Amino acid sequence: MAQVFASDIDTETCSTECLRPEVIGPLLGRSLGADGGRAVGDLFATLADPSRARIVHLLAITDQELCVCDMALVIGMSVSALSHQLRFLRERGVVERRKEGRIAWYRLVDDHMRELVLGAAVHVAERADLAAGSLAR
Repeated sequence: MAQVFASDIDTETCSTECLRPEVIGPLLGRSLGADGGRAVGDLFATLADPSRARIVHLLAITDQELCVCDMALVIGMSVSALSHQLRFLRERGVVERRKEGRIAWYRLVDDHMRELVLGAAVHVAERADLAAGSLAR
């Protein structure tokens, strides 16, 4: 029997072969394709490094552009290491840079990135609180 891929399933087939066609039917054609899945995976891989996650979170908690020196001071990284990570983030479309003379100012590319990182930080904090609460019992 040939394997059936999501693109090969239609509502009629689903209604006769799925356990819950009323749930699956509306999802057809809405899930990520291979390219979309790869792009989302690449984004999370970009944020998987703790230093980059801290940089992006710092930019997410302010509505101001920040220069490399200010970020290095807050995060506790060398300017050189921070610049390297910022270049990596810029090449992958996470942050934008604006040059003003010799100073480079950075900000997140959009509010989607801000919401993603802030939501992840809240999620992690809540899970840590839950874990601490279960240990206290």
